[in-house]
Amino acid sequence: MGRQIDTGGPQGPGKPDTAAALARAIDQLPTKQLSDTPVLIAQERELLVRCEAALENLRIAYWAAGKALQVVRDGRLYRATHPSFEGYCNELWDITPQYANQLIKTWKITEKLFELVHGKSNDLETVVSKKLGIAQARELVSLAEEHSVDAAALLYLTLIQVKRLAVTSDMVKGAVQALPPEAAGKKKATEEAVLVYLASIEDKPALPSARDPYKTLARVTKKLSPDAVQAAMELNPSGTRVMVRELIEALSVSAGLEVEIKSSAAESPAA
Repeated sequence: MGRQIDTGGPQGPGKPDTAAALARAIDQLPTKQLSDTPVLIAQERELLVRCEAALENLRIAYWAAGKALQVVRDGRLYRATHPSFEGYCNELWDITPQYANQLIKTWKITEKLFELVHGKSNDLETVVSKKLGIAQARELVSLAEEHSVDAAALLYLTLIQVKRLAVTSDMVKGAVQALPPEAAGKKKATEEAVLVYLASIEDKPALPSARDPYKTLARVTKKLSPDAVQAAMELNPSGTRVMVRELIEALSVSAGLEVEIKSSAAESPAA
């Protein structure tokens, strides 16, 4: 039986760093549900963390394996024991050269994605680690080869930002096929192409850019400069203050923000 590749991917604090350690960490296997409460008890939460660490490791193990295989292949590190890279893969790791090649082609895309999402406050790294298995990464290879790894990573990141955990391999494949060549690698063009594609598979009309509510809001806020507000204040001070107050309240409620509005010293009842 051959040795096992260290399948360490991104690990959270306190998580084991090898596949063997992950398996051993799942101990005291329960034979039945440990509690009847809707919320997991401490013992269940700890066990779930260990199980999900092992599952996450399994999903992204191809990243480390592909990177390692490329180093072995390109550096001919197999030559001391095997005459060829193909023989090394078959005899030592029991994997075909074709599968080894798939692993090598996908790891750069995965690494680029984790670079893009690392430390994001919206927890994108967790979503990517749960979804980007080799099946989905494989669908990005053609885009990476035709354009660039960055273009492939950008497309997948856009899908994840919109669909989160609902992203599927078929969805990735369709988005790659629907991406116009001139949009590859360009953030805004990729985002628009992904939105059009998702609308088409969900039987929803694509929202034209001119009617995109986010872009409309961006244009409005850009035009709402201090100079424009000052000019309005000179024409109608009290009316402008009321409109600004109502706008702030409406925007804060819609965006889920808590805003406290205080009158400045310059504002008087007579204004």
